[in-house]
Amino acid sequence: MSNTSDQRIIRAEPNEKGWASLHFGAGEELIGTPPSPSARPILSLIHISDLHICDAQSPARVELMDRFADPHHPMSEYVPFVGAYRAQEIMTAQTLETVVQTVNKIRTGLYSDRPIDAVVATGDVTDNAQGNELDWYLTLMDGGPVHPDSGDLAKWEGVAQEDPALYDPFYWNPEGTPEGCIEDYPRSLYGFPTVPGLTTAVRTPFEATGLHHSWFATHGNHDALLQGTVPNDSVLDAIAVGDQRLVGLSEDIDLQKTFAGWNMVGPASYADPSGGTYREQSADARRRFNAPDDWAKLHLSCDHDGHGLTTANVEAGTKHWFRDIENVRLISLDTVNIHGGWMGSLDETQFDWLKALLADPEPRYFVLLSHHPLHGLFNDYALAGSDRRIAIEELTQELLKHDRIILWLAGHDHDNRVKYIGDEGVNGFWQVMTSSLIDWPQQGRVVEILEEDTDVVIATSLFDHQSPLELEVALSDIHDPVNLGGLSRILSANHWQRRKANEFHVELAAGEPMDRNRILRLNNRVQSLQ
Repeated sequence: MSNTSDQRIIRAEPNEKGWASLHFGAGEELIGTPPSPSARPILSLIHISDLHICDAQSPARVELMDRFADPHHPMSEYVPFVGAYRAQEIMTAQTLETVVQTVNKIRTGLYSDRPIDAVVATGDVTDNAQGNELDWYLTLMDGGPVHPDSGDLAKWEGVAQEDPALYDPFYWNPEGTPEGCIEDYPRSLYGFPTVPGLTTAVRTPFEATGLHHSWFATHGNHDALLQGTVPNDSVLDAIAVGDQRLVGLSEDIDLQKTFAGWNMVGPASYADPSGGTYREQSADARRRFNAPDDWAKLHLSCDHDGHGLTTANVEAGTKHWFRDIENVRLISLDTVNIHGGWMGSLDETQFDWLKALLADPEPRYFVLLSHHPLHGLFNDYALAGSDRRIAIEELTQELLKHDRIILWLAGHDHDNRVKYIGDEGVNGFWQVMTSSLIDWPQQGRVVEILEEDTDVVIATSLFDHQSPLELEVALSDIHDPVNLGGLSRILSANHWQRRKANEFHVELAAGEPMDRNRILRLNNRVQSLQ
């Protein structure tokens, strides 16, 4: 199998506009003591996260808020990163198709011939909690014809426009500059390319390959909340399916108040459209926001397996589940705070369910799956009369009572991180986070768990999706989904907001070597199951 221990994709030195090409560099061997040949594999997983399958033509998106964080914008110093618009977001369907084709070539774990047991996708599989995004994602994962387009299928209706009357230089316009307009800032200031025909190519139907492995789904904040932050309501749903797109804010708008409403912790609110500027575009009923039971219902409709979900989830409108694979129990948590805010927590009902699972005396290991990592579970906002929200401290206290918990796989932060939770040598477990498929470095992760004498060994290595690194090659046939996957990665490596020297810098997402290819150990854990 190919992974980054063989070779690693890295960014070259940027040119005068900050644009960096990609090339292969030396691989990184797994850090740590390898398992012995006698070690027994007990589980092999592939971890992907934050797919962000995006309807980039939806009027419910708020791309216009993103510009305030652009390095050349006067407010940039106060708005470090927004994440409401990315040049590569128009290619999320093709990027996932490329990842699926790559994952299908991975047959076994890292140190044994045990076949891959499952692929786990830890949330934010959609970008804006819309029904058409969820449909595209499910088709891409299971296979079949997919048409990643909405509104008027005969034309492109996203924010990049060739019509001079609709053109906005803050967005990357791959088709070029309309007559009488200035060149857009992504191309003039940051070195982005011109790609004629791209807005047609990204909407072209194709046959999705589908995963050959079993796969399981975990719920994320972008799967339930508008732009991952704001609870939907009838007003917002009308915007999503309607024919009006907000393209400009009122000159009198209070930006500080607006950004305060788009918050990590609830309550959260949509940008105030009062006095704003709109343009017409085609309505589309398929853009409706997902109902509470849609997540389980649609996953169950794919096949009899349900991808982790059960009919009990449909009946209760819940998204948490568990599944046993031999003597390992996968426990998928729903860490989304449905009351608003992009950080997470658990509701009390789910917390009681989790405690009951962990108290099960049957000898097995526990592997937790969630969208948010432990440090992101501080959004304890709740509406009056709703379940109390369980945050970091109370959850940690409970988890560290159970030494059969060995691993927690998460995403949300869009970066690669490995961290030990607990008192090493006494109790605790490893938390492993994998980067997103929309931001650099667009990687997945192989995770293999083995027993070696009395120790549990977890071997993990990242992999890159197999698509072109060179811009010229990616552009040689833009109707090939794999080429578009390559173009998406090239653009993600050059996101202009992530060039700024702050905590969201593009290189930080890749993590340090200790966050990438590691061999993790838990001493004397095998005995706890005897």
